[in-house]
Amino acid sequence: MIIDIIGAGSLGLLYGSKLQAAGQQVRYWTRTSEQASNMKRLGLQIKEPNEAEALSISGADIQAHCIMKLAETWAHSPGSWLLLMVKQTAMDDIIHDIKSISKEPLNIICFQNGIGHVAKLQKAMRRATIHNAITTEGAKRIGNEVIRAGEGQTWIGQSEEASPRHVGQAGENGLISLVHTIQQAGFDCTVSNQIDKLIYRKLIINAVINPLTAVWRVSNGELLLNKERTTIMRQLYDEAITIYRASGITADADLWEQLLKVCQATASNTSSMLADVLEGRRTEIDSINGQVVNLAHQCGLTAPLHETLLHLIKAMHPEGVN
Repeated sequence: MIIDIIGAGSLGLLYGSKLQAAGQQVRYWTRTSEQASNMKRLGLQIKEPNEAEALSISGADIQAHCIMKLAETWAHSPGSWLLLMVKQTAMDDIIHDIKSISKEPLNIICFQNGIGHVAKLQKAMRRATIHNAITTEGAKRIGNEVIRAGEGQTWIGQSEEASPRHVGQAGENGLISLVHTIQQAGFDCTVSNQIDKLIYRKLIINAVINPLTAVWRVSNGELLLNKERTTIMRQLYDEAITIYRASGITADADLWEQLLKVCQATASNTSSMLADVLEGRRTEIDSINGQVVNLAHQCGLTAPLHETLLHLIKAMHPEGVN
């Protein structure tokens, strides 16, 4: 099995390194040739929270290439699975970069936050079989070292956004085989027939936590330190739940409690949106709160709180926050 990973961020390197250590052939595809060269020069170190020794991958054993060489490589050595592990903000660029292999019967797993990207990808890659991956895995990258936050869970399934929905080249057994491979690499991974429910669960959690941490410049756990913050959190949550119900989207009765537990479990984490704001990068606000606003408009409602946060975060780009 050849597993191609597009995106050499912390999660891409975490999954890739552990899959490679489990005996799989992994190829990384980076934005620039310089990034690929650095990976092959420095190698990788993966630190687990309960492991005394880090997993070490020699640079000589790393297959890393600029994504511009993807089509050339696939012409003589196509991959079995393509794992997209870039942020939503890079999706348009990725679609452009992989369009040259759009005639191939691709099997793609999308690890992005938010919604809307699968439909866009499916439109551009009509022969592709696209699955969503929802994960609670967390990792931090410092140079060539990746620090795993803890053991999370990963679910893979086909969303209603993937249309037309078909089994594809790998087949259902192929997906089960991939999930088994990911399990062997040390991840708690399962096939889900309710992936859309998980997608919308994560969407509402991200839509509450991410923008507020970015605006207030606090860690996830600091959202729970005073009543004023939790009041705003609850108002955002209630607004989104009203929109979900009007849209026919089901949510667990205890989803608010689940959201609070996520804050507690990731108390010391800097959200990805806060990190993007601090670095002056584009955030995923359009695919998170922006999608909540879109859902509201589709069913004749408004989402004033989510729309306000949408504009507040977008107004921070590109200057960032000192």
